[in-house]
Amino acid sequence: MEITPLTKVGELLSQFPQLEQTLIGLSPKYELLRNPILRKTVGRIATLQQVSVVGGVALETLINTLRKAAGQEITNDNMNKHDKMNTPPLWLDPFKITQRLDARDMLARGEHPLSEVLARTHAMETGEIFELITGFIPMPLIEKVSNTGFDHYIEEAGSDEFRTYFCRK
Repeated sequence: MEITPLTKVGELLSQFPQLEQTLIGLSPKYELLRNPILRKTVGRIATLQQVSVVGGVALETLINTLRKAAGQEITNDNMNKHDKMNTPPLWLDPFKITQRLDARDMLARGEHPLSEVLARTHAMETGEIFELITGFIPMPLIEKVSNTGFDHYIEEAGSDEFRTYFCRK
């Protein structure tokens, strides 16, 4: 198996179990992969490209570190960098936030907030905003919610606090 930005974390660690410590060593955020529940759920859907955003590790660094440790050739491909933060969208109005979830404790316990986020956002009206607070950028969750008809915006609120806003289109 060739390690690429689209490689799923679960497939990577299944094929190359010796890479677990290499991956975890790249960012303290990856310590969550030691949790069997999160590893099973996140590992199944998260790609290395998404994981690079979560851990704040340049995609090229992540891929090439893993490739080298797996005995694969280093790639010089110009990998797309994900711009995790940008200018706030016009729809981001604090008065339209109707739902909030601080999922940091939930994640620390090894629970995944996806089902709760999906349940809460499902009942929201057009223009309403859901605010999710996490200690990292939860890219797989963001993509799942976005695929159900929501725009999103990510804001770094501190060294270990990210606020992701979802607005029903």
